Amino acid sequence: MNDNQEELNEFHNLDGISIDNSIKLDGEIITFDGEAITFDEIEEDISSSEKEKLLQSIKSFNEWLVEKDVTKETFQIEDVIITPFQNEDWIMDFDTEENKVSFNPIMRNKVSFEFFEIVILHEFFHLLVQGVPNKDDVTKIKDYFSADFMSLIDIEADFYVALYLKETKFFNNRDYWNLYFENNSKIFNGKWIRNKKIERFIGSMLTIYDLFQNDLISFNLYLPSITSILTDDKLKILLISKNCIYFTERKLDITTFEKIKEMYSNNINEFEDFYIDIEIVSKGILQKGY
Repeated sequence: MNDNQEELNEFHNLDGISIDNSIKLDGEIITFDGEAITFDEIEEDISSSEKEKLLQSIKSFNEWLVEKDVTKETFQIEDVIITPFQNEDWIMDFDTEENKVSFNPIMRNKVSFEFFEIVILHEFFHLLVQGVPNKDDVTKIKDYFSADFMSLIDIEADFYVALYLKETKFFNNRDYWNLYFENNSKIFNGKWIRNKKIERFIGSMLTIYDLFQNDLISFNLYLPSITSILTDDKLKILLISKNCIYFTERKLDITTFEKIKEMYSNNINEFEDFYIDIEIVSKGILQKGY
């Protein structure tokens, strides 16, 4: 066996089963338990029907954003490319010279199409409305304006995707968090809790709860800071509304914060328990704090 016949393959996926550190040899993947799987059995792309459905969703989302006067931009659907699965750390890539955007559907191996669709619409909002299509743009925002502003950009994208789902697919708060609960841990399960990540989670939780609780459209984006919870049991919040930006504080004790950490870390086994916590914590913070 020569070096060209054997190479280490870090990741493959077959029907949702991850095969880590397998060996590729003469058209087969040999797993460490000795089972051979041919390359033909491994999905390399999403189905044509899902690709067509995803492109239609992007087009509809674009039209809805124009109708809502969120943007005047229209991205031509023929310039949207759904690539074959790329085992690389990117979801969206925008070619500024060709004015074409590519989406990597690799996460579809692990999550439902509905959740995958939401992620793609979130990314598309970054491109179409916010001008933040690539990782370099994210780095620039964090360097020039701090990570808090990138969190706010993500929270705004979450808001508009949730509003789109509410108005066009009649989603409610339960529907939204059910998709999150069933899929998020499969792709975004970090080894530790990072401050800015959990702040973004809290901000989206409050923003989306507020959105679904009101029959009228409430453009309220919540940007929280957890830095003082240990010292004064308070969550600091910048509330960005259509009319103004203002600062508020809400009481949040350590016990409730620990519950939020469990929710964020996917450490709650049953959706009903998770959703009850989402409702209680969101309502408690927005109405009076803990």
